[in-house]
Amino acid sequence: MNVELAKTVGQRLIELEPEEAGAYMLLSNFYGIIGDLEGVANVRKLMSKRGIRKTKACTWIEIDKKVHSFESGDGSHPLNKEIYNYLKNLVKKMKNSAYVPNTSMVMQNVDDHIKEEMVLSHSEKLAITLGLIITPSRTRIMIVKNLRVCADCHLFTALVSRIEGREIVVRDSSRFHHFHNGSCSCGDHW
Repeated sequence: MNVELAKTVGQRLIELEPEEAGAYMLLSNFYGIIGDLEGVANVRKLMSKRGIRKTKACTWIEIDKKVHSFESGDGSHPLNKEIYNYLKNLVKKMKNSAYVPNTSMVMQNVDDHIKEEMVLSHSEKLAITLGLIITPSRTRIMIVKNLRVCADCHLFTALVSRIEGREIVVRDSSRFHHFHNGSCSCGDHW
């Protein structure tokens, strides 16, 4: 990979779309992937200086005509304790099936355990877990997310569909994903 070319493209995106948070996040994520934490910090400082804020990830699930909304790391739901306990047990089952949380998108300079906790509390995981708790077994779970689903949440959802025997439909900012028996309709090319 030509690192300098990638940096130039990222910086050009910011020049072309100076008000678009996505351009900054793309460049910041690139710096994170190559391990340039100073580059990440500089892009975040530039965003702050220009008053650019990234869109907060949010996921919704409707159950019995009531909409439940989640943000990453959300602790505000009345069933919060049950959601996190169920999720913890579900992740244990998944790890026994060789699941390893993908923490590569976490750009904070924290230890791996904290990165894993951050990834495991993504909004779509919380919404899906609520669906598993509240709806009868074998019921289809449908969620909507305002941003694109990350690679770890995509894999997580596929595994949940297999382990829990659930059909799960996810509408993210790019497309519909229909998970059934461990596979997604996008063929893992989202």
